[in-house]
Amino acid sequence: MLATFIKLISSSTKTLTMKKILLLAFSCLTISTAIAQMQPAADDFEKFTKDIEAQRYAATQAKEYAKADELLKSWIVKYDEADANRKDKYKSWAASIYYNLACYEALLGRKEPALTAFEKCYALGYNNYKSTMEDSDLNTLHQEKRFKAVMQGMREKSDYSYVIQHAGPYNKVVDKTWPAFTYQQAEAPELVALRNKFNLDSVSGNGDEISKFKNLLYWAHNSVRHDGNSSNPSSRNAIDLIAVCQKENRGVNCRMMATILRDAYQAEGFKTRVVTCMPKDTADNDCHVITVVWSKSLNKWVWMDPTFNAYVADGKGNLLSIEEVRERLVKGIDDLVLNPDANWNNKQKQTKEHYLGYYMSKNLYWLQCAAKSEWDIETNKPGKQASDYLNLYPGDYNTLHQPKKQMGRSDQYAVNNPKYFWQKPADK
Repeated sequence: MLATFIKLISSSTKTLTMKKILLLAFSCLTISTAIAQMQPAADDFEKFTKDIEAQRYAATQAKEYAKADELLKSWIVKYDEADANRKDKYKSWAASIYYNLACYEALLGRKEPALTAFEKCYALGYNNYKSTMEDSDLNTLHQEKRFKAVMQGMREKSDYSYVIQHAGPYNKVVDKTWPAFTYQQAEAPELVALRNKFNLDSVSGNGDEISKFKNLLYWAHNSVRHDGNSSNPSSRNAIDLIAVCQKENRGVNCRMMATILRDAYQAEGFKTRVVTCMPKDTADNDCHVITVVWSKSLNKWVWMDPTFNAYVADGKGNLLSIEEVRERLVKGIDDLVLNPDANWNNKQKQTKEHYLGYYMSKNLYWLQCAAKSEWDIETNKPGKQASDYLNLYPGDYNTLHQPKKQMGRSDQYAVNNPKYFWQKPADK
């Protein structure tokens, strides 16, 4: 059960400090025994943790910070005595404990112990720069060199505007070994079948190009629900993805939703790509995948995100590409407008501040596209050749650590040239 609480903390630290999250997580727990009587066995550490937190919460509510401080120290003693497996399981919790300890020590006027606890919480993985800067409990530490050093480390990990603004520049180098981008024609049998099965001509409508883009975006967004924790179905094309979601009453992740929209666009004759948007931190497993579609009227790739029913424009209403959005984020230009009906599963409205200022700022550090944009490109089939992927990296950053690398069923190429990566599709 504690793992659930730890997961909650991990996902919630975007807006709350560790201390506030712990108060929320354990505010309803009942104190069962006095701390002096607690001798947790190996299988009772979770109960011990809950009891400590309940007592800490009560002490905090009563502003008995010295008592709360001692309660946390008692938890740390037991944690330090635990075996390696238990320490690893409770590592995220330990980070929150040390963060709270830093707060209490600071409130009690004990700077050195506060700084030591603060350094420890960071070493254990806590790195929420924004909420830490806003936490008044730590105000007395702000001018301390040790505090500033930790905050700089946090900033370089979790202040995503800062991270992307300090990404290195691209270059104009072109390598002749890079694969060419190709796109499937609307006359392909599987695309014809998709177009007819879902009446996509009617869905896209009789309006201009941009209205068709939006109508197909809405269709993909509403055809299946998003479930970021779901496993990918074995068959990864629009028809089979929609079918399995209907049959099993399930959702799919952002990659599969972008795949559905890609197939729909190409069935209607629009050149399109699925783009994986990646963070700088290689330990961060959370990325995002969206679709881009080539606009002949605008002469550029246009951002379309079926997971969040989202597209981005400038202040004049001109739709923007990934390249244009990223450039504005890098330069700190605020001329970005998120469509007002952007949402998650028709349940949760998206805001510009979170979607662009936080989530996509994190996930636009580097980008990846398959060279071929076609039906079943990511469906594993016997005898299928490896697929080529191009990774657009800023500066000297390179997760491959070499120009080309085979990874599973893919050959990946390191690219630093955005002009090549975002080249106009060839007319065919």
